[in-house]
Amino acid sequence: MRSILPLGVALALFLLLFATFRFTGLGFFLALGGGALGYLGLARWQEGLLSRGPSLAALERLAMREAWRRGGVLRPGDLSAFLPEEEAERLLEGLAARGLCRKEGEGYRF
Repeated sequence: MRSILPLGVALALFLLLFATFRFTGLGFFLALGGGALGYLGLARWQEGLLSRGPSLAALERLAMREAWRRGGVLRPGDLSAFLPEEEAERLLEGLAARGLCRKEGEGYRF
């Protein structure tokens, strides 16, 4: 699934370059090389982006949306599909420290 975006870009770049070189034999090989470079460059960028994981802001938005879905109260276990429970607890404590929610018993009210 990760290779769909680089493959699409490589195909588009190949077709664009091949048409630019007027469908000649040399143009085919130049377009093939350009498409391969496009694939490798985008695949490397995408792998770096995916290895870093979601940002703190994205995780906070996720917690707020999940709290909205659950009626305004969120427990760290409710985020278990996205984060380990310890990280979810730290995330919710950070939101409470900034005044975006408050702790009520086991959960946090937004």
